[in-house]
Amino acid sequence: MTTISTPTELITAVPFLLNAAPEECLVFIALSEGAVALAVQAELPHAPELDGAEPYLAPLRESDIDQLLVLAYLPSDFSREKGDQIWEQLQRICEKIAPVKDFLIIHQGQWRSFLCKNQECCDPAGEPLPDIASSEFAAEHVFQGLVMPPLTPAPTEPRDLLALLDRARVEFERCEPSNRSKRGVIALLRLISHFTIKRELENQSLVADALIALTDIQVRDFGIGSHGDENLELHRELWRALLDSAPVGYRGPTATLLALVRYEGGDIEGAKRALERALTDDPHYSLAHLLQKTFAAGWPPEAFTTMRHQLHPKLEAELLG
Repeated sequence: MTTISTPTELITAVPFLLNAAPEECLVFIALSEGAVALAVQAELPHAPELDGAEPYLAPLRESDIDQLLVLAYLPSDFSREKGDQIWEQLQRICEKIAPVKDFLIIHQGQWRSFLCKNQECCDPAGEPLPDIASSEFAAEHVFQGLVMPPLTPAPTEPRDLLALLDRARVEFERCEPSNRSKRGVIALLRLISHFTIKRELENQSLVADALIALTDIQVRDFGIGSHGDENLELHRELWRALLDSAPVGYRGPTATLLALVRYEGGDIEGAKRALERALTDDPHYSLAHLLQKTFAAGWPPEAFTTMRHQLHPKLEAELLG
C-alpha cells in the first residue's frame, strides 16, 4: 500500500490513486496504519450548508480506517471566505468518521493546509504545486510497467461553442439541399478571411459555422485547395487552430485538411500525426484512411500540388459559379 508522509507527497499521489487528474472536486483518502486504504472522489459542494454531505463519506464509513486526508480542488473563482465556512463544516463531519490528519486546499496552482496555522511551515498564501510528472511516484509507476494517469484535467468543451454548433447545424439543415454546399463554402471563406486578418480564431460563431460546413464533403474538398500556391503556411496555421478549437466529433475533416497541407509542405511525419487525430475522432473517416494508404505508398508532395491545380478550379466554378 502507498505510504504518504508530506503534503506534497499527498498531492502527488492523488492522480495515481484515482487514475485521473482531479478537478473541482473533493478527494477523501482513508489511512489504515499509515498507509492508503481507500481513495474516494466526490462533487465539490457549492452551498455553505453541508447537512446532506454525509453520503459523500458512506464508502469511508464501511472501511476500517485510522485517519482521513481531505483535499479540495477549487475552481479559480472560488472565494476563500466562502470556502473556509464550508471546510469547517466538512471537517466536523469527517471527524465523526476518523481524525482528519490533514486538509489541503488546492486553488489557482497553489496548495495550503486548512488545518495548519503555523506560518513557519505553512504559508497562508499557499505553496506552489509539486511537479507530479518528475516525482518519485511517477518514476516508480513507470518502473512497474504501469500506464501513467492523466496529470492534467481533460479539456472540457466550451458550452458556448457547443450551443453555436447546434444552432449552425440547424441552420445548415434548413437550407435547400442544392444550396448547402455553396452556403458551406461561403462560411469557410468567411473564416479564412477572418484568420488572414487576425491570425487567431476569436469569433466562435465563424468557427461553429465552418466546423458544420466541413461535414459536407464538397465543402471539405473545396478546403483542400483553398490555400492556392501562396498561402500554404497560413492555412497550415488555420487548420491547426481550427483543429485545436474543434470539439470531439468535429475533428476528422479539419485534421485531414491539416494532414494534406503538412504533406504538401514536406512535413510527412506531421501529416501522419494529423491523420491519427482524424481517425481517433472518427475511426471510419474514409478520406483519412485513403490518405494513410497514399502517404504509406510514398506519393511525392508535388503530386498533391498538381492534383490541387487540376481539381480546385473546377470545384470552385461548380460551387460558387
